[in-house]
Formats: sequence, structure tokens, C-alpha cells
Amino acid sequence: MSEETKEEDRTLADASEVERRAVDAALNFLSYRQRTGQEVRRKLAERGFSSETIESAMGRLCAVSLVDDEAFVAAYVRDRLAHRPMGVRRMAQELYLKGIPRDVAQPVIERMLREEGADEWSLARRVVEKKRQTLSSRAGDRGVARRRLRDHLIRRGFESRVVREVVDELLPPQEHEAER
Repeated sequence: MSEETKEEDRTLADASEVERRAVDAALNFLSYRQRTGQEVRRKLAERGFSSETIESAMGRLCAVSLVDDEAFVAAYVRDRLAHRPMGVRRMAQELYLKGIPRDVAQPVIERMLREEGADEWSLARRVVEKKRQTLSSRAGDRGVARRRLRDHLIRRGFESRVVREVVDELLPPQEHEAER
């Protein structure tokens, strides 16, 4: 065996060792909770791995479904539906900030809503029912309560049409408010 061949073998062994360390670091990061591909890439870059090593490690992780952005979106939507309902727009925005492109997130969000038998109106109603319990029930505060509910739903990412209809349905305006 020539010296050049031995050197090439050592270089290949070093490269596979670096990739193994990158995969181990990613597995440790993933052990706490499911992550997006972008989050894993960012973490590995912070740890000083080269982009080539990162992509190689990501290929291995994706091949065994340890990193799967669509599965991440589905789990995220299920969690939001169960614990903190919000509008489709807000879910897509939060996922975008985690590195999931809108064209990946939007169809999965819509599919999960269909599978869970939910829509923006039912989610908005749940949010309003919960929030209404914390608002004052005094008659003079009805306009303030409606405004606070609208603002709350808008912050939660619901469309303005949904917000208006749900607030009107669950906390109808008083006659003198409707005339304005």
C-alpha cells in the first residue's frame, strides 16, 4: 500500500469520524424534543461543523425520519389544537420562524385541521369562550369586552372575517353599538 493511499484512507476515516460526531450532536439535540431541519442545521453550524458535514449528517437523519419537517408541522398543529388554538396564519408564521417554508407548512396545517375536524371558526370560538371567562360581565363593559376579544383573536392569527363573525355570534353587540 502506497503512502498516498494510506493518507487517503486516513482522510476518509477522519471525515467519517467528523460526520459521526455531527450525527451524535444532532441526536443529542433531538433527544429533548422534535426539531425542524433548519434548527438542527443551525445547531450543528454553531458547533463548528462544516456545511458539507452538516448536509451529510442531515441526509442520514432524514433517511431514518429523525428529521422530518412535515411530521414536525403535523405534531405542532396537533399540539396547538389541543393546548393553545390559534389561526392558520399565526401557525404558518411561527413555523416559518422555525425554518419551515410556508409552501411546506400550509398544506400540512390544512390537512391536520381536516383530520382533526377543526376549522378557523371552531378554533376562534374556543379561544373566545376561554377568554370571555376572564373578561368583566358588567353591562357597561360590553363594548370593551368585544374590543378585547377582537384584539385577542387578531393576535392569535385569525382572519378578520372570522374574528368579526365569531365575536358577533358569541357576544352580540347591543342595539346602541350596532347603530354606530
